[in-house]
Amino acid sequence: MLAKGNAAVGEQDFAKAAGFYRQAAEIQPDSLSAHIGLGYARLQLGELPLAIDALKVAVSLDPEHGDGLYMLGKAYAELQRGDEAERTWGKGISVTAQPEEIFLDFCLLLFNSGKIERAQTVIEQGIFKHPQNADLHFFLGNVLAEKGLYSESIPAYEQALSLGLGSPHLLSNLGNSLRQVGHIDRSLEMAKRAVELAPDVPQFLSNYLLSTQYSPNVSRVEKFEAHLEFSRRFEAPLKQHWRAHENDFDKSRRLRVGYVSGDFRNHSLAYFIEPILRSHDRSGFEIHCYYTYPVQDEVSERIRRLSDRWVPCSTLSDDELADRIRSDAIDILIDLSGHTGHNRLLAFARRPAPIQMTWLGYQATTGLSAIDFRITEESLDPTGSSEAFHSEKLLRLPSSGTFSPAPNSPDVGGQPALEGYPFTFGCLNNPSKIADPVIEAWAEILRTAPASRLMVGHASLALREALLAKFDAHGIGESRIVFQPKVCLRDYLSLHHQIDLALDTFPYNGGTTTFHSVWMGVPVLAVQGDTALSNVGASVMRGLGLDAFCASTVDEYVAKAIRFSGEADALSSVRTSLRQRVEVLTNNLARDVTLALEQGLRQCWADYCDGPSVALPQHRLAGP
Repeated sequence: MLAKGNAAVGEQDFAKAAGFYRQAAEIQPDSLSAHIGLGYARLQLGELPLAIDALKVAVSLDPEHGDGLYMLGKAYAELQRGDEAERTWGKGISVTAQPEEIFLDFCLLLFNSGKIERAQTVIEQGIFKHPQNADLHFFLGNVLAEKGLYSESIPAYEQALSLGLGSPHLLSNLGNSLRQVGHIDRSLEMAKRAVELAPDVPQFLSNYLLSTQYSPNVSRVEKFEAHLEFSRRFEAPLKQHWRAHENDFDKSRRLRVGYVSGDFRNHSLAYFIEPILRSHDRSGFEIHCYYTYPVQDEVSERIRRLSDRWVPCSTLSDDELADRIRSDAIDILIDLSGHTGHNRLLAFARRPAPIQMTWLGYQATTGLSAIDFRITEESLDPTGSSEAFHSEKLLRLPSSGTFSPAPNSPDVGGQPALEGYPFTFGCLNNPSKIADPVIEAWAEILRTAPASRLMVGHASLALREALLAKFDAHGIGESRIVFQPKVCLRDYLSLHHQIDLALDTFPYNGGTTTFHSVWMGVPVLAVQGDTALSNVGASVMRGLGLDAFCASTVDEYVAKAIRFSGEADALSSVRTSLRQRVEVLTNNLARDVTLALEQGLRQCWADYCDGPSVALPQHRLAGP
C-alpha cells in the first residue's frame, strides 16, 4: 500500500494516495511512513484537521522527525492556530535542521505576528545551518528592514543575490532599503529591474514610483507619466467591472467616511490622523478605519477607539476588501498611503465607494482615475502649478494637515551656541531624503561658516561612511560632522537640545521631523520647491509666522544658513517662544482642519447627489 500511495503522489492524485496510506496505517499502525504519507496527502487536499490527526501520530512515533514536525506546524498555521504552529516549529528547529523550509515558514509566522526579534533569531539559526540558502538571507533582509535596520538589511539582500536568488521581490525590497539610506540611483535601478522582471505585480511598480519621489533627477513630467502607467496596467482592466452604487443620495444625512491605511500604528502618520479622528463631528460623520497592516500596537488601539468601526483587513484580497467597503455602504473613501507600503490602491481601483480621495501619506498623485480628489492646500500645491501633474482633482483646504505632539516630550533646551558649543546645524530627517544637491549645499554652508558643525540623525555605520565620502569630496572633513544613531522617540527629541538650527532636505522635505523640531524649539530652514513634497517645510514655517526661515532658492538657503550661524541670540529668542507658537497653532488646527475637511466632504457629497455622472468640479474652500 505504501508503494501505491507513493505512486499516486507521483501522479499528483492525492485523494487516491490518501486512501492507500490510510489502508497502510490500518494494516500497520506503527508505520511512520504511512502516517507521514497520509498527513502529506491530507495537507495537499486541504483536509487540515485530518492532516493534523495523521501527523500527530507520526511525531508521536518519532518526536524528532523533521518533515513530520514541519508539516504539522504548517497545518496548524493554515488553520490560523498560530500558537500551536509556533510550538511545533520551535520544537522542530531545536531537534533537526531539516527541512530547510521550516526556518522560512517559522520566520514568516513570527514576522506576521509582530514577533520580529524572535523571527530574526529563527532565520539567523537557519542561516547558520544552511548558509547557502539564498531565501534565508532574503528573509533576514526583510526582518532587518522591518526593524528599520536598512543599512544592515542591504548586505543580507546582496548575499541572497550572490547565491543566485534574482527574484523581483528581492530586487524590489533591496531597492526599498537602498532608498532608505539615501542611495537613490541604485534604489531606482533595483526597483526598475523588479518591474521589468514582473511587470504585472503592482507592488513593484508602487515601490518604483515611491523611489522616484526622492530623486532630483526624475522630472515632474516623468514622474507623472510613470504614475499614469500604473493606472494603465492595473486600473484599466478593472473599469469594465465598475458598478453603480446604491448609497442613499440624501445630501443632509450622516455620511459614512472610510479611511484606509497600513499606518494606524506606531508610525508618523498617527501624529497627523489622530487629531482629525478625535475632532470629527460624529453626529454628521460615521468613521470607519480599514487597517491593512497585520500587527496592531498601542497606537492601533487608540485609533480603534477613535473610530466608529475598526476593520482589520490585511488578510483580505483587493476584491474582498472592495466588497467589504461596498457592503459597509461607505460614501467617501480616503486613502492615506498612496504608493507607500501596505497600500490598497487596487481596492480603490475597483471603485467600491461613490467618492474616493487620497490624503497625507503620499504628497503626489496616485495616477488612478478611480480616485476623484487629492486633499491638499494652496501652500503645498499653488493654483496653476500642480493640476497638470495629477489624475485627481485637487481639493484645497485652508490647511490640509495637523499634528499631535508626542506626549511626555522633553522640555525645550537652551541655545547650544550660547552655552559654549560650536554652532550646530542639524538634520534628523530620514536619510533617504539627503540627496546629492543637499550635501553640496550643506558643504558650502560648512565651508563658509568654519566654526560650525552638522549633526545627522538615523546614522548607521554604512550611512556614516557614505556621507563622509561625499562630504570629503567637497572638502569637508570628518570632524565637522556629528552622526547620531537611530534612538527611541524621547532620546530623538532630546537631540534637539544640541541643535541650533535645523536644515531641511530638498526636493523631499521633512514632515514629521519638521513638526518635532519646531515643537522642541528648533526652527527649520527650508527651500520652497515646485511640488507638495518640496513645499512642506516652508508651509510649516510660514504657518508659524516664521517666513524668515523660508528660502526660494538653494543659494538663498545657503546664505540664510550662514547668516543665522552668526545670530545665536536671535535664534534663542525664537527658541524660547516656538513651543508656545506650536501649541497655539496645533490647539486650533485640529479643529479648523477637521471642520474644513468635513465641509469639503459634505460639498463633494452634495455635488455627487446632484449628478453622479457629472464631472466633479475643482474645489477651493474658504477658511472656517
